[in-house]
Amino acid sequence: MPWALPAKASPWQSSTRASTERRKPATKPLFVEGLADTDTSSGHGTHVAGIAAGAGAASSGYYQGVAKDASLVGIGTGDTIFILWALAGFDYLLDHAAQFNVKVVNNSWGTDGGSQAWDPNDPINKATKKVHDRGITVVFAAGNSGPDPDTMNPYAEAPWVISAAAGCYPQDTVHCPDGLLTDFSSRGVEGSAQFHPTLTAPGAHIVSTRAITGTTLNILDAPHDLQQCGLVPSGLGNVAYYTCASGTSMASPHVAGTVALMQQAAGGKLNPDQIKKVLEQTARPMTKNDGTPFALWEVGTGYLDAYAAVLAVMR
Repeated sequence: MPWALPAKASPWQSSTRASTERRKPATKPLFVEGLADTDTSSGHGTHVAGIAAGAGAASSGYYQGVAKDASLVGIGTGDTIFILWALAGFDYLLDHAAQFNVKVVNNSWGTDGGSQAWDPNDPINKATKKVHDRGITVVFAAGNSGPDPDTMNPYAEAPWVISAAAGCYPQDTVHCPDGLLTDFSSRGVEGSAQFHPTLTAPGAHIVSTRAITGTTLNILDAPHDLQQCGLVPSGLGNVAYYTCASGTSMASPHVAGTVALMQQAAGGKLNPDQIKKVLEQTARPMTKNDGTPFALWEVGTGYLDAYAAVLAVMR
Protein backbone atom coordinates (compact mmCIF):
# COMPACT_ATOMS: atom_id res chain seq x y z
CA MET A 1 0.00 0.00 0.00
CA PRO A 2 1.92 3.07 -1.19
CA TRP A 3 1.41 6.59 0.05
CA ALA A 4 1.60 9.51 -2.35
CA LEU A 5 2.01 13.14 -1.48
CA PRO A 6 -0.94 15.12 -2.87
CA ALA A 7 -0.69 18.52 -4.47
CA LYS A 8 -3.25 19.62 -1.90
CA ALA A 9 -4.81 18.06 1.16
CA SER A 10 -7.07 15.11 0.46
CA PRO A 11 -8.80 12.60 2.75
CA TRP A 12 -7.82 8.93 2.71
CA GLN A 13 -11.16 8.04 1.20
CA SER A 14 -9.91 9.65 -2.03
CA SER A 15 -7.85 6.65 -3.00
CA THR A 16 -6.89 4.70 -6.07
CA ARG A 17 -7.17 0.92 -6.14
CA ALA A 18 -5.69 -1.54 -8.57
CA SER A 19 -5.83 -5.31 -8.79
CA THR A 20 -3.75 -7.84 -10.70
CA GLU A 21 -5.40 -10.97 -12.03
CA ARG A 22 -4.11 -14.00 -13.88
CA ARG A 23 -5.21 -13.95 -17.52
CA LYS A 24 -3.81 -17.24 -18.79
CA PRO A 25 -0.94 -19.46 -17.70
CA ALA A 26 2.46 -18.03 -18.62
CA THR A 27 1.04 -14.61 -19.55
CA LYS A 28 1.48 -11.24 -17.91
CA PRO A 29 -0.96 -10.17 -15.20
CA LEU A 30 -3.86 -7.97 -16.19
CA PHE A 31 -4.02 -4.74 -14.22
CA VAL A 32 -7.53 -3.53 -13.45
CA GLU A 33 -7.88 -0.05 -11.97
CA GLY A 34 -10.66 1.72 -10.12
CA LEU A 35 -12.04 -1.35 -8.36
CA ALA A 36 -14.35 -0.99 -5.38
CA ASP A 37 -13.00 -1.94 -1.97
CA THR A 38 -12.59 -5.72 -1.81
CA ASP A 39 -11.49 -5.84 1.83
CA THR A 40 -14.78 -7.31 3.01
CA SER A 41 -13.69 -10.27 5.11
CA SER A 42 -10.72 -9.76 7.42
CA GLY A 43 -10.65 -5.97 7.46
CA HIS A 44 -6.86 -6.06 7.70
CA GLY A 45 -6.14 -3.68 4.83
CA THR A 46 -8.82 -1.21 5.88
CA HIS A 47 -7.43 -1.09 9.41
CA VAL A 48 -3.86 -0.60 8.18
CA ALA A 49 -4.91 2.14 5.74
CA GLY A 50 -6.70 4.04 8.49
CA ILE A 51 -3.63 4.00 10.72
CA ALA A 52 -1.48 5.51 8.01
CA ALA A 53 -3.83 8.08 6.53
CA GLY A 54 -7.32 7.90 8.01
CA ALA A 55 -9.25 11.17 7.98
CA GLY A 56 -11.01 10.38 11.26
CA ALA A 57 -14.27 11.75 9.89
CA ALA A 58 -16.45 9.16 11.65
CA SER A 59 -14.93 10.05 15.03
CA SER A 60 -14.96 13.84 14.69
CA GLY A 61 -11.24 13.68 13.96
CA TYR A 62 -10.39 11.69 17.09
CA TYR A 63 -8.97 8.71 15.18
CA GLN A 64 -7.06 10.43 12.42
CA GLY A 65 -4.27 8.52 10.73
CA VAL A 66 -0.63 9.55 11.03
CA ALA A 67 -0.63 11.36 7.66
CA LYS A 68 -4.28 12.32 7.31
CA ASP A 69 -3.71 14.43 4.18
CA ALA A 70 -1.83 11.75 2.24
CA SER A 71 -3.36 10.00 -0.75
CA LEU A 72 -3.54 6.21 -0.88
CA VAL A 73 -2.95 3.76 -3.70
CA GLY A 74 -4.26 0.35 -2.65
CA ILE A 75 -2.76 -2.54 -4.60
CA GLY A 76 -4.27 -6.04 -4.34
CA THR A 77 -3.67 -9.28 -6.19
CA GLY A 78 -6.99 -11.03 -5.77
CA ASP A 79 -5.55 -13.51 -3.28
CA THR A 80 -5.72 -13.33 0.49
CA ILE A 81 -2.18 -14.54 1.17
CA PHE A 82 -0.26 -15.38 -1.98
CA ILE A 83 3.15 -13.76 -1.79
CA LEU A 84 4.20 -14.66 -5.34
CA TRP A 85 1.56 -12.31 -6.73
CA ALA A 86 2.93 -9.49 -4.62
CA LEU A 87 5.53 -9.19 -7.37
CA ALA A 88 2.79 -8.05 -9.72
CA GLY A 89 1.92 -5.37 -7.18
CA PHE A 90 5.49 -4.12 -7.12
CA ASP A 91 5.51 -4.12 -10.93
CA TYR A 92 2.41 -1.93 -10.93
CA LEU A 93 4.01 0.37 -8.38
CA LEU A 94 7.16 0.81 -10.45
CA ASP A 95 5.14 1.48 -13.59
CA HIS A 96 2.93 4.10 -11.93
CA ALA A 97 5.22 5.66 -9.31
CA ALA A 98 5.58 8.93 -11.19
CA GLN A 99 1.89 9.10 -12.06
CA PHE A 100 0.86 8.91 -8.40
CA ASN A 101 3.96 10.62 -6.95
CA VAL A 102 4.54 7.65 -4.65
CA LYS A 103 6.99 8.27 -1.81
CA VAL A 104 6.49 5.28 0.50
CA VAL A 105 5.04 1.78 0.28
CA ASN A 106 3.75 -0.05 3.34
CA ASN A 107 3.90 -3.85 3.56
CA SER A 108 1.86 -5.27 6.42
CA TRP A 109 2.44 -8.82 5.22
CA GLY A 110 5.26 -11.31 4.93
CA THR A 111 6.44 -14.76 5.89
CA ASP A 112 8.58 -16.29 8.60
CA GLY A 113 11.94 -18.00 8.86
CA GLY A 114 14.20 -15.25 10.15
CA SER A 115 17.81 -14.97 9.01
CA GLN A 116 17.84 -18.56 7.76
CA ALA A 117 15.21 -17.62 5.17
CA TRP A 118 16.90 -14.38 4.10
CA ASP A 119 17.96 -14.54 0.45
CA PRO A 120 19.09 -11.43 -1.47
CA ASN A 121 18.10 -13.21 -4.68
CA ASP A 122 14.53 -13.81 -3.56
CA PRO A 123 12.23 -12.15 -6.13
CA ILE A 124 10.50 -10.10 -3.43
CA ASN A 125 13.83 -8.77 -2.17
CA LYS A 126 14.90 -7.92 -5.70
CA ALA A 127 11.61 -6.10 -6.22
CA THR A 128 11.90 -4.05 -3.03
CA LYS A 129 15.48 -3.14 -3.97
CA LYS A 130 14.24 -1.79 -7.30
CA VAL A 131 11.54 0.19 -5.52
CA HIS A 132 14.15 1.58 -3.10
CA ASP A 133 16.45 2.51 -5.97
CA ARG A 134 13.60 4.46 -7.57
CA GLY A 135 13.51 6.68 -4.49
CA ILE A 136 10.53 5.07 -2.76
CA THR A 137 10.85 4.11 0.90
CA VAL A 138 9.84 0.51 1.63
CA VAL A 139 8.41 -0.29 5.08
CA PHE A 140 7.74 -3.85 6.28
CA ALA A 141 6.13 -5.35 9.37
CA ALA A 142 8.77 -7.24 11.35
CA GLY A 143 6.48 -10.20 12.04
CA ASN A 144 4.39 -11.60 14.89
CA SER A 145 6.45 -14.67 15.82
CA GLY A 146 8.12 -13.36 18.99
CA PRO A 147 9.39 -13.37 21.62
CA ASP A 148 12.00 -15.91 20.49
CA PRO A 149 15.11 -14.61 18.68
CA ASP A 150 15.61 -14.89 14.92
CA THR A 151 11.91 -14.94 14.10
CA MET A 152 11.63 -11.91 11.83
CA ASN A 153 9.86 -11.70 8.51
CA PRO A 154 12.82 -12.22 6.12
CA TYR A 155 11.50 -9.55 3.75
CA ALA A 156 11.82 -7.09 6.62
CA GLU A 157 15.50 -7.97 6.98
CA ALA A 158 16.63 -6.48 3.67
CA PRO A 159 19.18 -3.73 4.42
CA TRP A 160 17.35 -1.27 2.16
CA VAL A 161 13.94 -1.54 3.85
CA ILE A 162 12.64 -0.15 7.13
CA SER A 163 11.23 -2.80 9.46
CA ALA A 164 8.81 -2.06 12.28
CA ALA A 165 8.58 -3.97 15.55
CA ALA A 166 5.40 -3.61 17.61
CA GLY A 167 5.42 -1.58 20.79
CA CYS A 168 2.74 -0.55 23.25
CA TYR A 169 1.95 1.93 25.96
CA PRO A 170 3.45 1.77 29.48
CA GLN A 171 0.12 0.86 31.08
CA ASP A 172 -0.37 -2.17 28.81
CA THR A 173 0.35 -5.35 30.76
CA VAL A 174 -1.48 -7.68 28.38
CA HIS A 175 0.81 -7.70 25.35
CA CYS A 176 3.79 -6.01 27.03
CA PRO A 177 4.54 -7.67 30.37
CA ASP A 178 8.21 -6.64 30.23
CA GLY A 179 7.98 -3.04 29.07
CA LEU A 180 7.30 -1.23 25.81
CA LEU A 181 7.92 -4.15 23.41
CA THR A 182 5.08 -6.57 22.73
CA ASP A 183 5.61 -10.22 23.49
CA PHE A 184 4.51 -11.23 19.97
CA SER A 185 6.79 -8.87 18.02
CA SER A 186 9.43 -10.83 16.11
CA ARG A 187 13.00 -10.43 17.28
CA GLY A 188 16.20 -10.38 15.25
CA VAL A 189 19.57 -12.02 15.85
CA GLU A 190 21.59 -10.97 18.87
CA GLY A 191 24.75 -9.14 17.84
CA SER A 192 23.80 -8.95 14.16
CA ALA A 193 24.22 -5.70 12.23
CA GLN A 194 21.55 -6.69 9.70
CA PHE A 195 19.02 -9.00 11.27
CA HIS A 196 17.09 -6.71 13.60
CA PRO A 197 14.11 -4.35 13.41
CA THR A 198 14.87 -0.81 12.31
CA LEU A 199 12.73 0.66 15.07
CA THR A 200 9.58 0.06 17.10
CA ALA A 201 6.17 1.70 16.61
CA PRO A 202 2.74 1.37 18.25
CA GLY A 203 1.29 -2.05 17.50
CA ALA A 204 -0.87 -3.12 20.44
CA HIS A 205 -4.56 -2.30 20.94
CA ILE A 206 -4.66 0.05 17.96
CA VAL A 207 -8.02 1.55 17.03
CA SER A 208 -8.52 2.24 13.33
CA THR A 209 -11.01 2.01 10.50
CA ARG A 210 -13.23 -1.05 10.23
CA ALA A 211 -14.25 -2.84 7.04
CA ILE A 212 -17.98 -3.28 6.45
CA THR A 213 -17.88 -6.99 7.28
CA GLY A 214 -14.52 -7.13 9.01
CA THR A 215 -14.78 -8.27 12.62
CA THR A 216 -11.72 -10.33 13.56
CA LEU A 217 -8.55 -8.93 12.06
CA ASN A 218 -5.85 -11.36 13.16
CA ILE A 219 -5.03 -14.05 15.67
CA LEU A 220 -3.63 -11.49 18.11
CA ASP A 221 -7.04 -9.92 18.62
CA ALA A 222 -8.81 -10.92 21.81
CA PRO A 223 -11.81 -9.69 23.83
CA HIS A 224 -9.52 -7.84 26.21
CA ASP A 225 -8.31 -5.69 23.31
CA LEU A 226 -11.64 -3.91 23.05
CA GLN A 227 -11.65 -3.10 26.75
CA GLN A 228 -8.03 -1.97 26.53
CA CYS A 229 -8.78 0.29 23.57
CA GLY A 230 -11.97 1.88 24.76
CA LEU A 231 -12.78 2.65 21.11
CA VAL A 232 -14.52 5.96 20.38
CA PRO A 233 -15.23 8.11 23.45
CA SER A 234 -18.87 9.01 24.01
CA GLY A 235 -20.17 11.77 21.79
CA LEU A 236 -17.24 11.75 19.35
CA GLY A 237 -18.54 9.38 16.70
CA ASN A 238 -19.87 5.99 15.73
CA VAL A 239 -18.04 2.97 17.11
CA ALA A 240 -19.34 0.86 14.21
CA TYR A 241 -16.76 2.48 11.92
CA TYR A 242 -13.77 1.47 14.05
CA THR A 243 -12.24 -1.65 15.49
CA CYS A 244 -9.20 -2.67 17.49
CA ALA A 245 -6.24 -4.83 16.49
CA SER A 246 -2.70 -5.70 17.49
CA GLY A 247 0.30 -6.74 15.43
CA THR A 248 3.38 -5.49 13.63
CA SER A 249 0.94 -4.94 10.75
CA MET A 250 -0.33 -2.03 12.83
CA ALA A 251 3.18 -0.78 13.66
CA SER A 252 4.30 -0.64 10.03
CA PRO A 253 1.73 1.96 8.85
CA HIS A 254 2.64 4.19 11.79
CA VAL A 255 6.13 4.30 10.30
CA ALA A 256 4.91 4.65 6.71
CA GLY A 257 2.63 7.52 7.68
CA THR A 258 5.55 9.22 9.41
CA VAL A 259 7.62 8.86 6.23
CA ALA A 260 4.84 10.64 4.33
CA LEU A 261 4.91 13.49 6.86
CA MET A 262 8.69 13.72 6.57
CA GLN A 263 8.50 13.95 2.79
CA GLN A 264 5.80 16.59 3.04
CA ALA A 265 7.97 18.63 5.40
CA ALA A 266 11.02 18.26 3.16
CA GLY A 267 9.25 18.94 -0.11
CA GLY A 268 9.46 15.31 -1.23
CA LYS A 269 13.23 15.52 -1.71
CA LEU A 270 14.40 12.87 0.76
CA ASN A 271 15.73 9.54 -0.48
CA PRO A 272 14.98 6.26 1.35
CA ASP A 273 18.40 6.09 2.99
CA GLN A 274 18.04 9.60 4.39
CA ILE A 275 14.58 8.72 5.69
CA LYS A 276 15.85 5.58 7.41
CA LYS A 277 18.79 7.37 9.01
CA VAL A 278 16.60 10.11 10.48
CA LEU A 279 14.08 7.61 11.84
CA GLU A 280 16.88 5.62 13.48
CA GLN A 281 18.53 8.70 14.96
CA THR A 282 15.34 10.23 16.35
CA ALA A 283 13.88 7.03 17.82
CA ARG A 284 13.58 7.11 21.62
CA PRO A 285 15.59 4.58 23.67
CA MET A 286 13.49 1.82 25.22
CA THR A 287 13.96 0.22 28.62
CA LYS A 288 12.45 -2.83 30.26
CA ASN A 289 10.47 -2.73 33.48
CA ASP A 290 13.61 -3.60 35.44
CA GLY A 291 15.41 -0.57 34.02
CA THR A 292 17.71 -2.40 31.62
CA PRO A 293 17.70 -1.23 28.01
CA PHE A 294 16.23 -3.25 25.19
CA ALA A 295 18.83 -4.43 22.69
CA LEU A 296 19.13 -3.56 19.00
CA TRP A 297 18.11 -7.07 17.96
CA GLU A 298 14.87 -6.68 19.92
CA VAL A 299 13.61 -3.16 19.18
CA GLY A 300 15.98 -1.59 16.69
CA THR A 301 17.22 1.86 17.66
CA GLY A 302 14.14 2.60 19.76
CA TYR A 303 10.56 3.84 19.73
CA LEU A 304 9.27 5.89 16.81
CA ASP A 305 9.21 9.64 17.49
CA ALA A 306 7.26 11.07 14.57
CA TYR A 307 7.46 14.64 15.83
CA ALA A 308 11.25 14.53 16.18
CA ALA A 309 11.66 12.89 12.77
CA VAL A 310 9.58 15.52 10.98
CA LEU A 311 11.29 18.33 12.88
CA ALA A 312 14.70 16.96 11.91
CA VAL A 313 14.02 17.16 8.18
CA MET A 314 12.60 20.69 8.41
CA ARG A 315 15.91 22.14 9.53
